[in-house]
Amino acid sequence: MSAELLRAVLERAPAIAGAGRVRLVDAGVPLRHDEVAVPLGRAGALAVQGADEDALDRLAALGEVVRIAVAEHEARSGELAAERRLGALIGVPGGLAALVRCCAELTGKVTALYDARDRLVASASPPGASPIRMRSLDEIGAREGLVPARLDGLPRRHLVVPAAHRDETFGWLVLVEHPSAFRPADRAIAHRAAEHLGTEFAVQRRVAAVAWNARSSLARQLVRGSSTMDDLRSSGEYLGVDVRARRVLAYVLGSPADDQALAGEVEEILGAEVLGTRGSEGVLLLVEAGEGPVVRRVKAAVRQATRRTVGELAVGVSSACEPDALARAYREAREVAHCVHRFVGPDSPRILAVDDLGPARLFVANSAVGAVRAYVDDVLGPLLTGDAADLLWTAQQFFDAGRSVRLSASRLGVHENTVRLRLARVRQVTGFDVAADAGDQLTVQTALLVLRLQGHPALPAFDEGGLDEERRKTA
Repeated sequence: MSAELLRAVLERAPAIAGAGRVRLVDAGVPLRHDEVAVPLGRAGALAVQGADEDALDRLAALGEVVRIAVAEHEARSGELAAERRLGALIGVPGGLAALVRCCAELTGKVTALYDARDRLVASASPPGASPIRMRSLDEIGAREGLVPARLDGLPRRHLVVPAAHRDETFGWLVLVEHPSAFRPADRAIAHRAAEHLGTEFAVQRRVAAVAWNARSSLARQLVRGSSTMDDLRSSGEYLGVDVRARRVLAYVLGSPADDQALAGEVEEILGAEVLGTRGSEGVLLLVEAGEGPVVRRVKAAVRQATRRTVGELAVGVSSACEPDALARAYREAREVAHCVHRFVGPDSPRILAVDDLGPARLFVANSAVGAVRAYVDDVLGPLLTGDAADLLWTAQQFFDAGRSVRLSASRLGVHENTVRLRLARVRQVTGFDVAADAGDQLTVQTALLVLRLQGHPALPAFDEGGLDEERRKTA
């Protein structure tokens, strides 16, 4: 309560009390036996001595005015205190989570923040609150306002407030009516917290854009090999990047809607550092290589991250390599991506690795499409009509088995002589000695590669969806 208001009350009280004596006492202070208390709320009470009944009624009315004024003053003071606490968190490390925690403490309610993609960014509970299951925005069923309990099974009310900055919504702040009921002040605090969250989102986006540009420049330098390792190491230390790490390069041919978001999602899926940069034809992702089948994991992660646009993109993935080999990895991954873009059909995998295609990718990626198709027809044309699936399948298994008749027979589940007879039949029909001539083997293997890219039904898919653990055809 302000000093001005108290002075006004004390100045008017004696006149209202008539001949009585009036003094201000703190709440709970014992009165004299001949005094009557007129409560003033948190401001204390008026101790009145010698006033008549009418005067006491008038003083009670004055006390009600004072109580209302005190409540309004406390509300304003609370809002100012909340504003000071929230405002102090803008731009600090972990600002989003800190703002959510502050909102939970100020309101005494479980609080959550969701981003523009409906992902839970942060949540907090007030001290002493029992844990509850956080619901998604879809489960809550609203993007703004007070959502009633039992709507779509909600056990308690939720207050949803958009977190926006300059008319751009970055996310949503959600207050749960737990562990206590909503108060009028909670809505005001939630709206102020949401405004600060929108500002913090915008600040972090600007910071992220600066960091992305710096990391993108570092990725280009690593691929081009245009800087000395000492310079790269200095830049990497500043950005928290280990430039000496082995990496896998993914070449994403096409135009992903948001290259920064793509790199971030792949990084989140793999739990490994990803440097990204945009080139003239698409996006390069440099993924830090860990242990185990890293290329397989990178392919799976990129496939998951591009699932909404996978039919529009073509991706080539290099093998894991040292920093000084990234320029070669770039060329190889780019060749694979172009092979995919030019020959892979809609029902075949559009994310392939360098090891999937081998050195023949150089010819397939850089020759005219019509010339490559004519080449395949010239080499394997007689096997593409009629019932020659077993011959194509046997030739492919022969190459996959390192040109071993014994291993081929084991994988096919047939006698070794059956393999020899089929390879002799390939020579008879096409004129190419797959069993013995190295030049003919390269010719046929390259043609088979193009057929596999096109998804020929007689040949195994690159993702091995039609093979069992022994690489035998199961369908």
